[in-house]
Amino acid sequence: MSSSEAANRDATPPSRRAMIAAALVAAGLAGGCFQPLYAENTRSITGGSIKDTMKEVEIPEIKGLIGHHLRNEMVFELDGSGEPDRPKRLKFSAQIAESLEVVTVDYANGRADSAVLVATATWSVTDIASGKVVSSGTNAVRAPYERSSQRFSTVRAARDAQVRAAKNLATLIRGQMAADLVAG
Repeated sequence: MSSSEAANRDATPPSRRAMIAAALVAAGLAGGCFQPLYAENTRSITGGSIKDTMKEVEIPEIKGLIGHHLRNEMVFELDGSGEPDRPKRLKFSAQIAESLEVVTVDYANGRADSAVLVATATWSVTDIASGKVVSSGTNAVRAPYERSSQRFSTVRAARDAQVRAAKNLATLIRGQMAADLVAG
């Protein structure tokens, strides 16, 4: 083998196996930096674990039908209704706005065939002792539904859309709240 052939062989890019091995080693080293958000050892900025901190959030009544269902879903999402007597250190507050978008219209009779409920929650979580806001945000969800010439069918579909919107908002808010409460 000549010296130019040896130089070319040394200059060739690393093999695919070597690149995969390097990527796996890097991922293994970085893997120790990550941990599940709701793990027992994930610390909260207010002290204790995230799971325990979420159980310490007081959720008062929220106005409106979506607000009523949002409160119920938040109680379930945060506490699971398992420890109602647990002392509360944080307070959740929210304002709900809803609007309706008409998607399609039947031109023969001038009625909307379907609609989309847009629900927006502007919320915050405050430390009761200090009055400091520890988490806040605005989340919006869209819940489509079919409209009918039968009035009660349309009312029921709209109500179901409100319940679905409240469930989706609760899930979004819980995730954002947990992420905000993680101790850096």
